[in-house]
Amino acid sequence: MFSSQLPTHDLSAYQQLSHWYQTPLGQHLLGREQTLTNDILGRRFGYHLLQLGCTDLQLHQQSPMGHKFAFTPFMQAVDGFQAVAEPDAIPLASASVDCVLLHHALDYALDQHQLLREATRVLIAGGHVIIVGFNPFSTWGLRNKLQLGSRQAPWHARTLGTLRVCDWLKLLEFHVDEIRYAEYALPINTPAVIRYSSWMESMASKLNWPTGGIYVIAARKQVLPLIPISQRRRRKAISPLTLPLPETRTGQAAELPTAASHEHPPCKQ
Repeated sequence: MFSSQLPTHDLSAYQQLSHWYQTPLGQHLLGREQTLTNDILGRRFGYHLLQLGCTDLQLHQQSPMGHKFAFTPFMQAVDGFQAVAEPDAIPLASASVDCVLLHHALDYALDQHQLLREATRVLIAGGHVIIVGFNPFSTWGLRNKLQLGSRQAPWHARTLGTLRVCDWLKLLEFHVDEIRYAEYALPINTPAVIRYSSWMESMASKLNWPTGGIYVIAARKQVLPLIPISQRRRRKAISPLTLPLPETRTGQAAELPTAASHEHPPCKQ
């Protein structure tokens, strides 16, 4: 479910964000996102991949997984999607999906914790979650902050830093495999500005500078043992000198044999 204070709560806002991705700036961003997700998904294997997002875009087509599908929160936008479902109430059985791709789903979710909990629930042990989000510590995050409360796509996101997202993932028993950054062009929707401000894109991407407009986090759901392994108790060696002496019929303890008792009896002549 999306917040009623955010434009993505209604169909028109959902379509507005989808249309923004067709603008020069949106296409430039989409190219960077597709490159990163293709590289990360290409190294994840399994049977079922689910994508959840806030637009009609699907970034999972290059994944090697056999069954790839996506859910949409709106009935009117069902073309190309397999089902209509709320992101925080995924209509799938627990432990039924090998990978979940969240394409800016956290940025526009009403309950961000619940969305991550649902993604955790449907993932199998050892499954992967891929999170694409806007980086608040970038020029994109700065513009989003300056236009806080705006209903103009995409500057209405509730951005989360990578440290906070990683902390949430660790609490949900995930191991963060990698964090990648991209999109170093200025967030101005003009082809000339995009072209001249992205001159350092190649070098910054190789160095993975944490000031990119977006980030992609790849994490793996850890497998926890259900039965703890108990340590074997070591038996203490008991010295024969500590054993109690056997009692005779008279109730007196028998005497320990002395050295003389071990001598041979004298031979009878």
